Amino acid sequence: MTITLAQALLLGFFCGFAKCCMPYTPGAFMYNTVIFNAVIVGAVMGNMQQAMMIGATIQLIYLGVIAAGGNQPSDPCLAAYIAIPIAIASNLNTNAAIALAVPVALLGVQISNLVYLWNGFFAEKADTKAADGDTSGIFTWGVIIPGIIRWGVFGVLVFLALYFGSGTMKQILNSIPSWLSNGLTAMGACLPAVGFAIIANLIGKKKYIPFFLAGFFLVQYSKIGTMPLLLIGLFLVFLYLTFTKNEYLRSVDEEDDDDEEEEDEPTEELAPSTQMLTNKDLLKAWTKWWVFAEVGHSFERMQAPMFASAMAGPLHKFYPKKEDKPKLIEALKRHMNFFNTEAHWGGGPILGLSLAMEEKKSQSYDAIPGETIVNLKTGLMGPLAGIGDTISWSTLMYLFIGLFLPLAKKGNPLGGIGPIVCLTVICFAIGYFLTKKCYTYGYSFAENMLRSGLVNVIIAGASILGLFMMGGLTSTYVTVATPLKIVTGTYSTSVQSIFDSILPGILPLILVSLLWKMLSKDRNYFKATILTTLVSLALGCLGIIV
Repeated sequence: MTITLAQALLLGFFCGFAKCCMPYTPGAFMYNTVIFNAVIVGAVMGNMQQAMMIGATIQLIYLGVIAAGGNQPSDPCLAAYIAIPIAIASNLNTNAAIALAVPVALLGVQISNLVYLWNGFFAEKADTKAADGDTSGIFTWGVIIPGIIRWGVFGVLVFLALYFGSGTMKQILNSIPSWLSNGLTAMGACLPAVGFAIIANLIGKKKYIPFFLAGFFLVQYSKIGTMPLLLIGLFLVFLYLTFTKNEYLRSVDEEDDDDEEEEDEPTEELAPSTQMLTNKDLLKAWTKWWVFAEVGHSFERMQAPMFASAMAGPLHKFYPKKEDKPKLIEALKRHMNFFNTEAHWGGGPILGLSLAMEEKKSQSYDAIPGETIVNLKTGLMGPLAGIGDTISWSTLMYLFIGLFLPLAKKGNPLGGIGPIVCLTVICFAIGYFLTKKCYTYGYSFAENMLRSGLVNVIIAGASILGLFMMGGLTSTYVTVATPLKIVTGTYSTSVQSIFDSILPGILPLILVSLLWKMLSKDRNYFKATILTTLVSLALGCLGIIV
């Protein structure tokens, strides 16, 4: 089978769109994962079942990959759009597809870095438009043009790789000798351990490790499915939080008492009686932020042009008169300063709070210094991003993937569609709710949410459930074993059977544990991936593991 011109063009188009990360929730899902992109590849290539099965296997490598702070350790999206179509066209097995996906994903990161670098030029052009009070110009130069270029770069790259490079790649991969094929098989068995170790490292604390082990051995001994595993995990989380939630709430109460002693004067709350924005205005501002939050991302300003664009409509309502234009310009410049956060739990509250404070400032211009608004944004964006990255991306996203992964492994497209739909509905609702509440109640709501014991309980529960599920999934999908045998005269036994009699799944557990420990000391995902690839490939070629 060959990849046609139309297929290469379509796959390039869809990859470019996915790399624009638009709208934010489904866009970030496609940007950081393989599984939904596999649905698109399957539809274009006309082989949904094979695309989903290959995509599910590649996805295991990239569990835990999130672009926190704008830094992405690997590029699962580009890997999906190049490795899966070539594997289908060349009739390759999943191990060969993994061998192709790993270097492509690492190359994609470097290309993304170049895109983020030159997007800084467009952010500066948006600055000139802000200085003129031209909000449409900010949107054009800060969001639209970077998005088009980003789309084009990855779209052209995928088209060229698929249309002109798939034949050569097919010849190379089909000529692989048997010993190297054994090495690739071993590599395919070991690399999922990197993904599980990354996500366990992101969401896990040492005191939660027993939950990972519980999930692992429960599946090893009982072979239960994903849904029963989830139900048992929810029950364990309920029991744990029932007996320990007071610890989280008490620690927050103690912090609040300390803060009250240190504060010289109470925090002024914004009066809700003077609000000018309707629910429709808030929904429009939130939706604009949600759709475009990552499109014009740059190293120089990160998300600033997109945030300023979301603020533009309400700012025009706050400063409707021609003589108010200098104040409008000053506000636009404020929001063109460096800004970066998670768009739901961080962007929602900060957008609502910024709208409330800008509204208050427009009604009493000297009451709130512009620096206060900037400082509040800067102070909140990091802590709130930590909450969002933990709950939305490190936990919820991979929980949904884990739940639907068995369907994907069977070739069912619902395995890719289910997670993205569930995550989008939940996170969009959370973001809008937080935007509305912070606009209505001002800083007090954001502060209480940030320091709330309830948030800590949610994070603890999500972390425990995530680790429990990752333990079970590790037991299912990390399949490394050894074919070695002990032969003495008339006696012969396999080393693997000895391991299984001692502790079932001991090799996968040791592998994930070593990677987990390595990443806890040095969060270098690139190093972990390369090291696992080289060691597993070598051991596989030597016939030590499979």
